[in-house]
Amino acid sequence: MKTELFLAYRYLFRGKARHVSFIGIISSIGIILGVATVIVACSIVNGIDGGLMERIMRFQYHLTVDSYNEDDLYPLKEVVAKWDDVERASLSLETQIFAKFKNNILPLGVKGMDLSDKKEKEFFQQYLTQEKSGGMFFVGDGLRRQRGLTLNDDLEFYPLQKKLKSQVAGIRGFFKVGLYDIDNYYLIADIKQAKLLSDNYRFFLGIRVSDPFLADTIKRQIVERFKDKFFVATWIETNEALFATLKLEKIAMFIILTLIIVIASFNVFATLTVKVVEKTKDIGVLKSLGFTSRKVLSVFAVQGLILGVIGVIGGCALGLGICYFLQRYPFIRLPQEIFFTEYLPVTVAYSDILWISIVALIISFVSSLIPAFRASRLQICEALRYE
Repeated sequence: MKTELFLAYRYLFRGKARHVSFIGIISSIGIILGVATVIVACSIVNGIDGGLMERIMRFQYHLTVDSYNEDDLYPLKEVVAKWDDVERASLSLETQIFAKFKNNILPLGVKGMDLSDKKEKEFFQQYLTQEKSGGMFFVGDGLRRQRGLTLNDDLEFYPLQKKLKSQVAGIRGFFKVGLYDIDNYYLIADIKQAKLLSDNYRFFLGIRVSDPFLADTIKRQIVERFKDKFFVATWIETNEALFATLKLEKIAMFIILTLIIVIASFNVFATLTVKVVEKTKDIGVLKSLGFTSRKVLSVFAVQGLILGVIGVIGGCALGLGICYFLQRYPFIRLPQEIFFTEYLPVTVAYSDILWISIVALIISFVSSLIPAFRASRLQICEALRYE
């Protein structure tokens, strides 16, 4: 195999005609640019997806526990809160109201939080931008800006009931989570006050754990200990549609961007085709000296592999360099209300780089097989006919 490697390298970069070596360099550059492009694009998607997931989890419980009898949730809270991996367990409520702003009626979600719980109150306070004593509702910052609300304003609303009756409550403060839907269409209230709004609400136990990926373990513990008494859902199950969409988006993007590498591999095909024509006499000489068709095929197939290796190494270096630059010196701005971040986020996943490298090597190798087969099938008499 050493002989095949030596000949492959010599044919690729030390041909008699300088233009052939130049074509080899261009082929490597094409693969380098293709690999770098895929790495940068995947890292940007990872950054956007990771930032989105982090912000979704910022204000969401890792597990939610529902029960037909809400009184069963009180003792469950006391039990679960003592488990090692549970950061906090708190009772929560969700309902809706119809808020009136001049001549407009806007449906808003209401989240009731147990603000008498010290841990729950500390968690919520990190998102507060303004607060006063008295009042009932904490209003999202987006809704505040849309409607020009202040702490001195009252909120006129209709609770979720069969017979809608207008009520008025004061604004207790403003909060900003960083999620568009929550900041624009949600109100927060103490759970005791939220319960009085309507009989139509969802009452559940929210649990946050030290590691979000331990949610399934905690769910199994609850189910095994309390059998079918509670319905438990993890954050993965709750956001299953979103995560499935993000995964599909990434797969589709990977396939599309892989086509860039495929296009770059045509340079490999062209380079080796030219090589076969140029080295026709050499192939005849090698075969006359005892080289088998398999060895000749190996010489040209290894050339494609060498171009692929150079392209992958150079592409990884260039792609990681661009990612590092974008992380260190962010300058591309994004609309925060859509992407939840001011600058283009970049997160490098080395598992993605491994797959990109493997795919690039396979494509480069496969694109070299047709010229290699052509070279291996040359007959001695045909190769030396005009020499």
